[in-house]
Amino acid sequence: MKIVVDTNIAFSAILNTESKIGDLLMNSEGLLEFNTCQYLRLEIHKHRERLLWRKPL
Repeated sequence: MKIVVDTNIAFSAILNTESKIGDLLMNSEGLLEFNTCQYLRLEIHKHRERLLWRKPL
């Protein structure tokens, strides 16, 4: 199944992997195909240091 993911939802999932949406996005490899715009990659790259500081990957 293909799903379009909003940038705000993706950031929420990254920062809170214990939430329902975080669990869905982070643990559905092979079940779902997520699509988003290039803007998400730019925003993740822009805020990479803050994301790594708040939630080690």
